[in-house]
Amino acid sequence: MNKTAVLILSCSLCACTLGPDYTRPQSISDQQIDDSLKTSSEQSIPSDPHWYEAFKDPRLNKLVELALADSPTVKIALEKLYQSRLNLKIQGVQYYPTIDLAAGYTKTKPSKNTAIAFKESYYQAGMDVSWELDLWGEGRRLTENARALAQAAAANLENVQVTLKAEVITNYISLRQAQEQLRLLLKTLSLQRDIVALAMDQANCGLISQSDLRQIQYTEDTLKSQIPSLKTALNTYKNNLTLLTGKLPEQLNTLLDDAKNNIITETFRYDLSLLTMIPAKTVRNRPDVRQAEQNLIAQNALIGKATANLFPNISFSALFGFQSDHLPRLPNNSSSMFSLTPSITLPFIHWGALINQVKLEKSATQEAALIYQNAVLNAVNEIKNAMITLSEQINQNQITKDALIKMQDIAALSLTQYDSGLISLSQTLNILQDLLTAQINLAQGNGLAYQAVVSFYKALGY
Repeated sequence: MNKTAVLILSCSLCACTLGPDYTRPQSISDQQIDDSLKTSSEQSIPSDPHWYEAFKDPRLNKLVELALADSPTVKIALEKLYQSRLNLKIQGVQYYPTIDLAAGYTKTKPSKNTAIAFKESYYQAGMDVSWELDLWGEGRRLTENARALAQAAAANLENVQVTLKAEVITNYISLRQAQEQLRLLLKTLSLQRDIVALAMDQANCGLISQSDLRQIQYTEDTLKSQIPSLKTALNTYKNNLTLLTGKLPEQLNTLLDDAKNNIITETFRYDLSLLTMIPAKTVRNRPDVRQAEQNLIAQNALIGKATANLFPNISFSALFGFQSDHLPRLPNNSSSMFSLTPSITLPFIHWGALINQVKLEKSATQEAALIYQNAVLNAVNEIKNAMITLSEQINQNQITKDALIKMQDIAALSLTQYDSGLISLSQTLNILQDLLTAQINLAQGNGLAYQAVVSFYKALGY
């Protein structure tokens, strides 16, 4: 009966875990998040990691696939996740009994000048067992800490993938936008050269002044001056994409050279009703927010670990095996031996170090809670800004598209008027130049619309 009581008491002691259990801070409630975003808390945009496939650009899809597979940044995050999971396995068994196998031979030749002179020579083999009881939950808190850090590493990997994906798509869209702008610029420049040639003929005939001719030539030079910067931007975006995908420059030329079908020439249509489907859970599920919360959970567990160090520590060590002064007799039953050494350690004088360690962990936990709060605030801010930018950019792009349609009608009418001799060639060329300017504006607007979609999904953490 006494043995049973001792066993029950031991089990009860081992079930004790000191320190506060984690509860999510209530500094920012889900209702406050919903009210800030003015969205529904019942529906949410589906978490689709392949949302960019709606752009219908196979080259873009391939670049994202290459980046997620080969980027050193992703591989670094994967290694960190692997290390954190190994650490969890290590911490999970720290307070289990450990068993070591040992064998040895001891020979002693004492000094003849000692009071007691004896020779000692024996063989020994056996198991050395040690166990520190996790009475106050220190081991369990360390396991909790390691588990949360592993979850944080997983969230970090996802955040790296989200960021990388957004950077690849952003640079790709910028590349295509620059390519389209260069194409339209060269087309505009060709038209401007025709205008300059016409103006020179008119100047030679005295129909226009030299000042007007210089103004027209200045316009041509201004267009030429834009070409080097566009070419520089093209190379920069290409090099950025090779870096993001873990490649060297020039290795992705087949994917990055001018595409026959440039997505920038098409306006991406986005369902703005989706902007009302971002509940608080979407914010809290963002990878960087989850990472901040898991770091908070990990730090909170360290309070319990530090608190456990204030209480007595009980451990056992034991040796089971065989010992004999002759090797052949070592395996005999008569050579068996064992030793058992229980010990208890009670903190006595540490000059306040242990108490201050608890205070330190509590302060660090408060800091982690503030970091988590800031992560939530930052997420809400980024989502709110992305929602506004996307909505306004889609609306603005529609206006730009309508303006281009009107300009196309004007250009068609001017060509008819020119054929009828109602307007001069110079007027016609100017109108066609305005048409190309409207086309450039739409290309830029389309690029900004695509970028707004990318920023929006990045803000959601998708």
